[in-house]
Amino acid sequence: MTATQRPAAPPAPIRVMVVDDQELFVYGMRMLIESQPDFEFVGSSTDGAEAVRVVAESRPDVVLMDIRMPVMNGIEATRRITRPDGATDASTVRVVVLTTFQQEEAVFQSMKHGASAFVTKDATPELLLQTIRSVHAGDAPPSALAELVKRNVVSASTDAPEEAIAALTPREREIFLLAAKGMRNSEIAAAAFVSEATVKTHVRSILAKLGLETRAQIVVHAYENRLMTF
Repeated sequence: MTATQRPAAPPAPIRVMVVDDQELFVYGMRMLIESQPDFEFVGSSTDGAEAVRVVAESRPDVVLMDIRMPVMNGIEATRRITRPDGATDASTVRVVVLTTFQQEEAVFQSMKHGASAFVTKDATPELLLQTIRSVHAGDAPPSALAELVKRNVVSASTDAPEEAIAALTPREREIFLLAAKGMRNSEIAAAAFVSEATVKTHVRSILAKLGLETRAQIVVHAYENRLMTF
């Protein structure tokens, strides 16, 4: 190594916040997060209203969000945290919903309102950590998101389906439909014969043109506008 060469700086850790009204659960999540060298625990909240305030102060990358909480539920807290015009102006924050199998409709509503992924509370630690890393990287989460959407979505469009993606280029439409299947970047890249970096660029453009915030909303948008078959 020459005098002018310096080792690359390590990537910044993923800043994670936990929102849940069960303190013991929060403690367990904190222990798991702090055990990972690429994660940093930056705070917790026990209700949704407090979570909105803490997110504005601590600026986490990913928020693990419970749904049923006092003062403000997780759906409304997610909406306020992820909307660019929300109370926190924290549009870069990603929300992963923590759920039980009995909360499927609530999880779907969370996806519509800005959550990027969901994980059941009985999931393995490995799945939770993988989901956080995938969401932070802008990739599709390792969950059955498309199946959940298909079970809960109601068509919201009376227009011709293609009008819902009229703003997209032909290549973006191809990427959109692949992303709507819940495919990850590597799978889309292989199917479309492009690089993963190109996939990420197309996904960012798709979200901007359609006024969407997350890849999960791509799935919802596709099914609501009858661009995907049930």
